[in-house]
Amino acid sequence: MNARANLVTKDVPGLAWVQRLIGVGLAYYGAARLGLLIPYVGSHVSLVWLPTGIAVAAYFRWGPRVAPAILAAAFSVNQEVGGPLRLAIGIAVGNALGPWIATRLLVRWGFDASLTRRRDLGIYMAAVALGMLVTASNGTFWLEQTGVLPAQMLEAAWATWWIGDAVGALLGGIPLLALSFENLREAFAHRRGAVNVGIVLLVLACGVLGFSPWTSPQPALLFPLLSLPLFLIAVLALRSGVLPASIAVLLLSMSAAWGTANGVGPFAHQTPHAGLLALWSYLTAQASTTVLICGLAAELLASRRQQAAVFTEAEDGILVVGPNGILEDLNPAALKFLGASASTCLQQPLQALPNTNGLALQALLAQGRRPGDRSTTSDVALQGNAAEPLQVEAQLIRYMDARGRQMTQILLRDVTARRNAEARLATSEERLRAIADHAPALMAEFDTDMRFQFANEAYHQWLNVKPEEMVQQSVREVFGDRIFNEVRPYLEGVLTGQPQNYDRLASTMQGDRWFNVSLVPKYQASGDVAGFYSVGSDVTSHRQAMQALRQSEQRLRTIADHLPMRVSYVDKEGRYRFVNLAYERSFGRPRDSIYGLTVREVLGEGAFGQAQPWMQRVLGGETVSYDSEMTTREGYRHFKATYVPQFGDDGAEVLGYIAIVVDTTAQKQELQRLIELAQVDTLTGLLNRAGFDQRLAEAMERHRSTRSLMALLFLDLDGFKQVNDRLGHLAGDTLLSGFAGRLMRAVRNRDMLARTGGDEFVVIAENLSDNSDASTIAANIIAAMKEPFILEQCPVNITTSIGVALYRGEAGIGPRDLVKLADELLYKAKAEGRDRFMCSNT
Repeated sequence: MNARANLVTKDVPGLAWVQRLIGVGLAYYGAARLGLLIPYVGSHVSLVWLPTGIAVAAYFRWGPRVAPAILAAAFSVNQEVGGPLRLAIGIAVGNALGPWIATRLLVRWGFDASLTRRRDLGIYMAAVALGMLVTASNGTFWLEQTGVLPAQMLEAAWATWWIGDAVGALLGGIPLLALSFENLREAFAHRRGAVNVGIVLLVLACGVLGFSPWTSPQPALLFPLLSLPLFLIAVLALRSGVLPASIAVLLLSMSAAWGTANGVGPFAHQTPHAGLLALWSYLTAQASTTVLICGLAAELLASRRQQAAVFTEAEDGILVVGPNGILEDLNPAALKFLGASASTCLQQPLQALPNTNGLALQALLAQGRRPGDRSTTSDVALQGNAAEPLQVEAQLIRYMDARGRQMTQILLRDVTARRNAEARLATSEERLRAIADHAPALMAEFDTDMRFQFANEAYHQWLNVKPEEMVQQSVREVFGDRIFNEVRPYLEGVLTGQPQNYDRLASTMQGDRWFNVSLVPKYQASGDVAGFYSVGSDVTSHRQAMQALRQSEQRLRTIADHLPMRVSYVDKEGRYRFVNLAYERSFGRPRDSIYGLTVREVLGEGAFGQAQPWMQRVLGGETVSYDSEMTTREGYRHFKATYVPQFGDDGAEVLGYIAIVVDTTAQKQELQRLIELAQVDTLTGLLNRAGFDQRLAEAMERHRSTRSLMALLFLDLDGFKQVNDRLGHLAGDTLLSGFAGRLMRAVRNRDMLARTGGDEFVVIAENLSDNSDASTIAANIIAAMKEPFILEQCPVNITTSIGVALYRGEAGIGPRDLVKLADELLYKAKAEGRDRFMCSNT
C-alpha cells in the first residue's frame, strides 16, 4: 500500500500521507470491530485483538506520524461499544501508546522484520509483551474508573487484555511487517508462487468449511479441517518463509473468529468462555508454530548456504571421506590441488586419486581412527597438474555425522610458497649473518630490558668480547656502570620510540677510536616498542678529516674576510651558504642571519631583477661577469660582479656558485670625468665635436620615437678671419670666447651648444612647438651679436650667419644628413648677404 501510494502521489507527499493515515485508520477500525464481536470479559476485552499488530506494523514502517489515525480509529470503536466519552478517549490513548513503546523497543533491540532468526521472534514477543502492559493497564484503569467493569473482574480483564493484545500483535503484526513488493513477488510469482497461492487458498477453504454458517461438516471431518491447516502452514513456512505462512494464519484466524462470533464452528457449541479460550488456543498455536518453523528453517537454510559457500569458495582443498575410505565429496580447490575431476573421483576409494596423491592421503588417514581425536596437521607432497610438486599442509578432522557414521574431513592448504619463502628466509638469514659478521661496524639487537639478543663478530674484533657470551647480558653487565651511565639517556630514549644518534670515544684493541652510534626502535605488530637495534661505525678518520676541513675553512674564511670585496657562496636553490666580512658590513647585518636566505630576500626585488639573468647563466655552468648600478642614500654606486660555478664530482652538475662583487664606483666616476673632459672645448667651455656628435645622435633618437620637432642651428662668425689676421690669434681666441658667452645667453637654458671647430658653432634645440620657435632662437642669436666686441681696447663689429635644419623624427634621416642640410642653409644665408638665417621650411 505504501509503495503504491508513493508511486501515484510522489509529487504531492502531503496527499500520500493522508491516504496512508486513512488506510491505517480503516484497517485498525475493521480489525477492532472483528475483535469486539467475540468479547471475553465484559464488552471491551477480547482474547484476540488484531488492531495491536496493525498499530505495531504502522509505527515500525512509518514512525509516530501515524498516531492520529490509530487514535481516531481506537476512539471510534470504543465510543461505539458504549460508555462515557472519557472512557473512549482514555482507552484510545493507551491503545496508541502501547504499540509505539513496543516499536521503540524493537528498534532499540535490533529487530529484523524478515524474521529469519529465532532471536527476532523472541525480540518481537518481548517488545510486544512489554508494550501491551501499557495498553492492558491503561484499559482496565479506565474501565474501573468509569464503573463499566466490576472490581472483582479487573484481574481477569487485565490478564485477558494483555494476552489478547499480544496474540493480536503476533497474528496481525508479523505479516504486515514482512509485507513488501519484493517479498510478495518471491512468495507468489511464477510456478512456485502459484503453488503457494493454492496452499493459502486451501487453508482458507479449511477455515471457511470449519467455521462457516453455510456448511455443516460432519464431526468426522471436523478434526481434519482443524488440523490440516497446521500442516499446510508448516509447508508454506518451509517453502517460502514467513510472509505466505503468516498470511495463511491471518486468513484462518479471521475466518475462525468470524465464525465463532456468529455461533458456528467447533468452538461455538461450548460455553462462551470455554469456546473463546479454545479459539484463542487454536489461533495462538497456529501463529506461534508458524513463526517458529520459519525462524528455524531460515536459520537452517542460512547455515547450509554458508557451509556450501565456504566449501565451494574456500582456497583450501576440502575432502570428505566416509568410514570405509570412500571419497564422498571434494571442493573445487581440492580438485585443483589433486589434478583430478569430480566425475572420476567421487564414490571411489581415496587411494584411487591420480598422481599417487591418494596413496599419500591414505597414509595420513591411517593415523588414528577415533572420532573426537584432536585434529592432526602434517606436511605432504602432492602432484597437481603443474610440473613442480606442491607442498601441502594437511589437517585431519574426524566427527560423527547425523547417521552415526565416522567421517573424516581432510583440509589441504597449499604452503609451497610459504615453505619456499621459509627456505629463502633461512638462506637470507645466513647471508645476513655472514654480512653482519664481516661488516666493519658494531651491530647488535636488544630487548626492552637492554639485553643483547644478537651481536656480530665486530664486537670480538674491536672489544675482545665474544658475541655468543653477550646474548641475554645487559649493557651494564657487558660494559660496566661508567659506560652504561653515559649512554643510558640514549637507550631510554630509543625505548620510547625515538631514534637516537651520538658519538663516543671508546677504548678498543686498536687504541682509542671514535664511534658514531645509531639506535633504532624495534616494533611489534601491535605498534609497541619491542626493543631496539644498534649500529656503531668507526668515524675516527671522518672526525680527523672534518677537523682538517674546519681548519681549512677557517683559513679560507680569514682570507676572505680580509679581501676588499664582497665574497659569497650561493647553492643551486639560490640560498646563501657563505658570506665574508665585507658582505656583513655592506648589508649591515650579521652573516648568521643571512645564511639560508635567498638572494631575492637579501638583495630586494630591484637588485635581484638585475642579477637574475646572470644567475641563470652561471647555474647553467657558465662563468659570467657584469656591471650594475644603484642609487642609495649614500649616493651613486657602481659594482662589478663575477659569478663562478661550482661543479659536482661528475663535472656536470652545478652545485652552486661563488659570487665576487667589487665596488668600482671610484673608477667609474673617474672614467666618466675623463670622458666628459674629452668632449669639452677648452677655449669656450662648450661641447667639442665629439660631444656634439654624441648629443645630436641621442636627440634625434628621442625625437624619432616621439615624432616631436627639433632644430639644428649651424652658425659661424662673419669676418672672423680678417679680425684674426689683423689683431692676432690671441684676440681671435678672445672673440670666440666672448661669442660663446653671448650665444649661451641668447638661447634657452635647455638648448645644447657646441663649438665644432674654428669659428663654427652649433645649437641643438629640442621639443619645439612649431617652426616659429626655431626662427625666434635664430633671430635672438643674430640680435645678441649686434653690439660691438672690445678687442685690444678697440671695438669690433661681428655678425653671424645661421643655417636652421628642422627635424620631426622622419625615418631615413641620420645625423650626417641633418648636419649637411644645416651647413648648406648656412652658406645660403652668407650668399644672401650675411647677418641673417635660413630655415629649411622657409
